Amino acid sequence: MNNLDWLIVGLFLAALLGIVAYSRRYMRGVADYLVANRCAGRYLLTLSEGIAGLGAITIVGAFEITYQAGFVPIWWGFFLSPLGLIIALSGFVIYRFRQTRSMTMPQFIEMRYSRRFRVFCGMLAFLSGVINYGVFPAITARFFIHFCQLPDVISVAGLELSTFPLIMALELGLALVFVFLGGQVTVLLTDFVQSMFSLIAFLIILVFLMWAFDWSDLITGLQTVPEGKSMVHPFRAGAVDDFNIGYYLIGVFMVVYTTRAWQGSSAYNASARTPHEARMAGILGNWRAIAQGMAVLMMPLCVFAVMHNPIFAEQAAGINAELSQLADPAVKNQMTVPIGLTQILPIGITGLFAAVMLAAAISTDNTYLHSWSSIFIQDVLLPFKKKPLTPEQHIRWLRIGLIGVAVFAWTFSMVFPLNDYIYMFFDITGAIFLGGAGSVIIGGLYWKRGTTAAAWTAMIMGAVLSVSGLLLQSYWVGAIGPQMVEWFPDSMMLAGIVDDFPFNGRQMMLFAMLCSIAAYVFVSLAGNYTHEMDRLLHRGKFRRDDDPSVEKPTRSWKSLGMGPEFSRWDKVIYIGTMTWVLGWWLVFLIGTLINLIVDIPDSTWIGFWQVNLWISLGLGVVTTGWFLAGGFFDIRRLFADLKDPTRNAADDGRVIDGRNADDLETT
Repeated sequence: MNNLDWLIVGLFLAALLGIVAYSRRYMRGVADYLVANRCAGRYLLTLSEGIAGLGAITIVGAFEITYQAGFVPIWWGFFLSPLGLIIALSGFVIYRFRQTRSMTMPQFIEMRYSRRFRVFCGMLAFLSGVINYGVFPAITARFFIHFCQLPDVISVAGLELSTFPLIMALELGLALVFVFLGGQVTVLLTDFVQSMFSLIAFLIILVFLMWAFDWSDLITGLQTVPEGKSMVHPFRAGAVDDFNIGYYLIGVFMVVYTTRAWQGSSAYNASARTPHEARMAGILGNWRAIAQGMAVLMMPLCVFAVMHNPIFAEQAAGINAELSQLADPAVKNQMTVPIGLTQILPIGITGLFAAVMLAAAISTDNTYLHSWSSIFIQDVLLPFKKKPLTPEQHIRWLRIGLIGVAVFAWTFSMVFPLNDYIYMFFDITGAIFLGGAGSVIIGGLYWKRGTTAAAWTAMIMGAVLSVSGLLLQSYWVGAIGPQMVEWFPDSMMLAGIVDDFPFNGRQMMLFAMLCSIAAYVFVSLAGNYTHEMDRLLHRGKFRRDDDPSVEKPTRSWKSLGMGPEFSRWDKVIYIGTMTWVLGWWLVFLIGTLINLIVDIPDSTWIGFWQVNLWISLGLGVVTTGWFLAGGFFDIRRLFADLKDPTRNAADDGRVIDGRNADDLETT
């Protein structure tokens, strides 16, 4: 990278450190550290959680998919969009979870089921999460080494040190400092700044790519793929390995089942000012990253065009020369687009994208470090303590857990080889907890007959099936497969799959989830139990005096409508979101129907994607300005709320006789 590029990265990092130094003063108690004392507004939430969920590794994973599948995933994303809309508009899971006032999902699990089950779920969530997170530093470090063209070895005080572990240590160290000093308060604020910077940077990158690459040259490169693997025609892409129509159809079910189940950003689930603010943050999420998504799509497509269109032969040769130095096929797949971008992005834009990736890396690292360490301390260790900790002791424990997770992530990244697609690895490791979590969470929040025995059965079944699948897939080639052939030498089926495990991570995850649902329902129906849902959700006679939300929010299917909590502006956002999402869904239905009747040529799809690109750019400019204004308003209100020195020491995540400890002090 050029000196100007490094200057951009350095100034951005200095700004983040300044924000951390200023905001740490607002962290005064356990509730501040864990959930920012539940003072976050909708724009602050949707922007901060959005960048936390993006992550450098997620961008690299998206590059990996797009480089294979092209525009096709966008089309099938339209198919899934009504599900996300319904989940957002109804506040599915998040609204009721916020009503419980739980700081972590396992805390709700103790309120709904039992303390032992809280510890069990906390341990499962923690193990699933830290293993999943364990590859993040490695992928991120590899990106920066190749994108910034850093040497493999550097000399420090006469010692030859590998760059790879040093970059990981620097990345984790920065995130560690951010969380250590201010907990969720600094996480919210730094993630907000990183999110706004990234949205503006993505707009600039998108404009540059649209200016630098002639549309016809881009399409020429994309059309070099073999028959049946089209990158522009969704109905001629069925032969794309792994990422085909079935991959997205399974995703329909998984979107609903895993709503808010993954705990990597658990603090955001509990940081909203009110349940309604949490719901509005979800609705706004439909607008947050329009330009971001298109920029992340266009970057790998431009690299693909460079690699396959003969007019870019000189640039392609430079990319291939660097890729040839990578021996590991998995690393080569992950780094193809980052290395390609070094050849097509100019000075200044390169530094801008490097700063975006740094923002994505730090935001995900600080959020995940905070979440997994908090769950381990809050839900695995502290339930065994009979005497509550003082706020100072409690925060000290949380910080020790924070350091432990960072050390584990660094070590795991050093020793674990990632031999699968990044997103496939996410699916497999996530299924350790997610396989049963959806049944337990949705059943616990919405079904009063769900029993503790059913929850145990569902969670264990989901975890066992998922872990078994993980071990099979990881060790099938070279270990389990050859051993099975040795035991059953006459099996033609084994001979055909010995060198390739027959199921991918998403298929294994689906099977575990379906078994978990069946177990939860059947075991619950076999019992005779009814839970007091009003006490769990702080409704009716259990409503708290300090609850700022409306007394009777809309329930059941009517929650899809606009209840008394909606202001006039909320209704505008609601109607606009429905129009935007359902409009594209209607386009999907009409396009699919026409394609079933007549054969739509590639040229029509090419024109469609070009129009989609320009619409995304225009809306991206508008929504970025809108969210910037709303976010700064929320920050002012956050600071005003946190200036109040009053804190409830009992609001620390403890559950006593099925109720939050601070509920007992307010009744």
